[in-house]
Amino acid sequence: MKITPLLTPVVVGCIVTAAPVALADSPLTSTPFAKAYKDVDMITYASVYGLDDKVFQNLSNPNITHDVRAAIINQLGFSVEPSQRANQYLEYIARSRSQQPSAITLEMLTAAEALALGYLLAMDDPTLESVVAVANRSRSSSSLGQVQRANALLLLDAAVVKDPEDFSIAFIRSLVKAQKSLRAGIGNWCAVYQNVFSVLKDFPRQRNMRPEAIDMVNDYIRGYRNYCNSRSISR
Repeated sequence: MKITPLLTPVVVGCIVTAAPVALADSPLTSTPFAKAYKDVDMITYASVYGLDDKVFQNLSNPNITHDVRAAIINQLGFSVEPSQRANQYLEYIARSRSQQPSAITLEMLTAAEALALGYLLAMDDPTLESVVAVANRSRSSSSLGQVQRANALLLLDAAVVKDPEDFSIAFIRSLVKAQKSLRAGIGNWCAVYQNVFSVLKDFPRQRNMRPEAIDMVNDYIRGYRNYCNSRSISR
């Protein structure tokens, strides 16, 4: 079944200056591709128990493929209100290195950890306005470490640098970039489509993600092609 954006051009024209885009209909919240991995035990576990140390271990496990790592987070779902799951995962990463969270740098993260942190943070807050750790009365922003101050795209950029040939990392990053384009307003909605489909063009064969999962994302994202003119679309 083809899924298209709920907000039509006519409706958007009436509300775009009055209210933010509805998060329930967006690249991050309308692409439940974990359904393509329902036979994987780790996905079933995450759906039953949520985020715990076993899930953290799976997210950091280098023997788990990046598509399954991403599917675990996709299964955990997005937060309506900003949450602290990415910060909890960073605390796990720090404990596993016998470090404080503030001491963890982007360079120290593996590609797996950078992917998981970035995607988890994006699902924590689909407005993409959050960083990993929140400054408060007892902790100013100046006392936060490099990763604690990072946003979702910065983390996913780091993951791509660490493993530039991996399709799953690039695909998840494109979803987050698409989300940012959606949030930027209707004038940027062509980029929602272009961000995702440019990755498909860059990885025509070497795609380490189940075709069914890719199709679930594409069925939604393709609806934004209508916002592109013929000159901006690669046919």
